[in-house]
Amino acid sequence: MLSFQSAIFATLSWSVTPIVGMDNGWPIRCGIHYYDNKNNVLFKLEKFVREKRILTSMTLEVPGQHISSASLKTRTINTETIFQNPAEEKETFYVEKNLEKSDQGGLLMFEIANFGGELIYKINETQVRLKLPSRLSRNVTGAYLNCAGDLIRPDNEISFDESTAK
Repeated sequence: MLSFQSAIFATLSWSVTPIVGMDNGWPIRCGIHYYDNKNNVLFKLEKFVREKRILTSMTLEVPGQHISSASLKTRTINTETIFQNPAEEKETFYVEKNLEKSDQGGLLMFEIANFGGELIYKINETQVRLKLPSRLSRNVTGAYLNCAGDLIRPDNEISFDESTAK
């Protein structure tokens, strides 16, 4: 559990914005973008469409640094157990998985937006732990929720059920 003081410092150090990507009037990418000015860290949690599937991804960038591992811990989820096999890139840690058939994708986004979390990563075998802000603003959560709701709507052109697609 975060202390009141660490929650305030987390809120002050991170800039948080919604991610909403559109194609032909339909959402194709929804998420939450975090940027820590003090530590020059970019972190994104996203849901997006690929081949009529909705995937959940996690991206971490620390410019000029090689990230050997990264995970996010929320109240009940540790992404280390649900995301495996990160993409190999020099300055970007990236993982993705289809979580739509389990509760983990939605629960992860709910918990991060309401209760924050802890971002843990390694650079040169040195572990870094950063607190993420809790209780994200309504402009961030509202934009994400609206986008994600439309992303999975049955009449969306990327629908899983071809009979209900436009």
